[in-house]
Order: sequence, then structure tokens, then C-alpha cells
Amino acid sequence: MHEQQLTAKEITTPGNSPEKRVVYLGLIINIVLIIAKLIGGILVSSLALIADGVHSLTDLITDLIVLWGLNLAARPADRNHPYGHGKLETLASLIVSAILLAVSLGIMKKAFSCLLHGVPHPIDPRWVLTIALISVILKEFVYQKTSTLAKRLHSPALEANAWHHRSDALSSLVVLVGAVAGWLGWHGGDLAAGLVVGGMIAFVALKMGYQGVGQLLEEAVSPTIQQQIETTLNQFTNILSWHHLRTRRVGREVFLDVHILVPGEMTVATSHELAHRLEEFIKESLPYSLNIIIHIEPDAAEPD
Repeated sequence: MHEQQLTAKEITTPGNSPEKRVVYLGLIINIVLIIAKLIGGILVSSLALIADGVHSLTDLITDLIVLWGLNLAARPADRNHPYGHGKLETLASLIVSAILLAVSLGIMKKAFSCLLHGVPHPIDPRWVLTIALISVILKEFVYQKTSTLAKRLHSPALEANAWHHRSDALSSLVVLVGAVAGWLGWHGGDLAAGLVVGGMIAFVALKMGYQGVGQLLEEAVSPTIQQQIETTLNQFTNILSWHHLRTRRVGREVFLDVHILVPGEMTVATSHELAHRLEEFIKESLPYSLNIIIHIEPDAAEPD
């Protein structure tokens, strides 16, 4: 059996990492938007804008949680954690989803109650329109930068944070529509916008939570990644065959183990070198951080 820890080239040192820089960018923008939305929402009595401000506040909290998760997940493997600390990044994404779900339920409860009882809710839409439009532009910009980096580094915490930015941009867009509806004379537009925003946040929270739980339960990698691994193994022609491939995801790291069949007369030293070459081949072919275990079997033996 031969094992090697492989690190993706894109992952940099913890102190000067692109993932931290993009999180800090989102953090600064969130602070500005929180102040604008909460103060503006209170001044014009806009439930949707206040809810959007609370949503941005959860963005700020989750930025801090993601930074915590990235710091801990970047720690090298140690005696007590020989497989590293990648699950802390998954834990960070689960905390993000739990906060999102709690906020969304609170928003929907308040908006639905006001709509159900016909509570009048007139607002001055000018402030709402201005703040919501600025929020849509800024949050979509941060989403694009964060999502691009998350896909390149295969980071679930960054991906969760990116979708939090996108959900904030979409919620601000709904607030914008609600403000326009209010301007046209429907005073329930702001409440309806708050209800829709809450539903959107809940959907994103449940999706992220499902993915995070799947990683904690050591679910296999996605079919796309699985197919990439199988294709790479088939392209390595120096072995007779392979079988019993198992995969799982821990944070941004992909763990895989596989059995390979080699000629029965091959020496231990030669088969060891072959396993090392296969690992290097997988490393060069797949853009992921990998932890690989290869079990060698002679063709005269029955597979386990």
C-alpha cells in the first residue's frame, strides 16, 4: 500500500491567500450595506429593507465564520488529526446555512403575519430604490469574484459564502421590485417582497445544509468528479486494470483509494514505483487537492 498527500497548486499560504482577500472584500462591503439598509429601512419603515439589512448582517457574521473555517482548515495534519482539518471548512458552511435558515424563517413569519392581518404598510420608495439598487450591484460583483475563486479552489466554505452574496443580491432585487410596486400604489408590495426574500434565503440555506451534511457523512464525490477520476485511471496504461475505487470529499480535498492489478512477477520495488507514477499522473491530470491510497494486487490473486 502506498500513500501520498497531494496539494493543489492554487492553494497558497494561509497568511496571503486569495480566499482570505475575497472574504475581506465581502466583509467591508457588507459593513457599508448593513449601515445603509438598517438606517434607511428604519427611517422609511420598510420591512423589506430592514430584512435585507439583517440578511447583510448575517453575511457579515458568515464572513467571519468562513475566515475562522479557512484558518482552521489550513492547518497541516498532526498527530491527532492525521487526515488534516478539512472538515472544519465543511462545518463552517453548515453554520452559514443554519444562520441563513433561521433568518429566513423570521423574515417570512413577520411578512406573512402583516399581510394576513392586512396591516397597512406605506413607505417612501425613493430611499428603498436607491439603497436596493446599490446593493444589487455591489453584491453581484462580490458574488462573481467569490464564486470564481471557490470553483478554482474547490472550497465548499467559499462556495457557500458566494451563494450568500448572490442571495443578498437577489433579495435586494426583490426589495427593488417591492419598492416599485409601492410607488405604483400597492402598499403591500414591501411586505410581499420581504416574504419572497425570506423564501429565497431559506432555499439557499437548505441547499447548502444538504451539501454540508453529505460531506460529513462522507458521501462520494459528484458524478462529474467521479467520471474524471475514472477517465484518468483508464488513461494510465501501465497497469493491467483497476477496481474498488472509493471517493469522498473533506472540505476542498478529495480522498480516493483504488486497487490496481499488476503482473504477478513484478517485484515489490517495481510495483511501488508504479504506484508512485500513477499518483503523479493523477496529480497532473486533476485540478484538485488529493489524498490518494493505492492498493497493489498481483494478477494471480483474487481481488478483495
